[in-house]
Amino acid sequence: MNTPKHIALLLGLFLSINSYSQKKQNTNINRVKAYKLAFITDQLNLTEKEAEKFWPIYNAHEKLILKLRIEERKITKVDDIDINNQKEIKESVAKKIVNSLMELREKTYLENQVYFKKLKTFLPYKKILKLQIAEKEFRKTLFENLRKRRKRGF
Repeated sequence: MNTPKHIALLLGLFLSINSYSQKKQNTNINRVKAYKLAFITDQLNLTEKEAEKFWPIYNAHEKLILKLRIEERKITKVDDIDINNQKEIKESVAKKIVNSLMELREKTYLENQVYFKKLKTFLPYKKILKLQIAEKEFRKTLFENLRKRRKRGF
């Protein structure tokens, strides 16, 4: 009968919903990034010179750290077996995962060392400490806002 028309309609509907969902997710990510930028800017009270040097270094660091976190999440998934279900993981696979995690955490540590060395060249220690506190406060505020939204039913 009209099966091809129904399939085409459902496929079109599915694709439009999926596209809308991805756009909304990207918009939310951009809003959070903008909020974080404003929050940190407000907390650090950077001079124009400091801001000019700070933001490229900060953004590059954040991008690399995010990449390392994504890699870590990928490593802890083994053929769709959750790392928390250790009974199904063979010793050789567990060894490979642990070694990979150690390597990634070493990379993260070294990246943080480089990042702080760069910051120390133009920022006073007090502002570097304020940055650490501001990042922690931002995460805390963000999670509190998410909890409030979930309680309201959004």
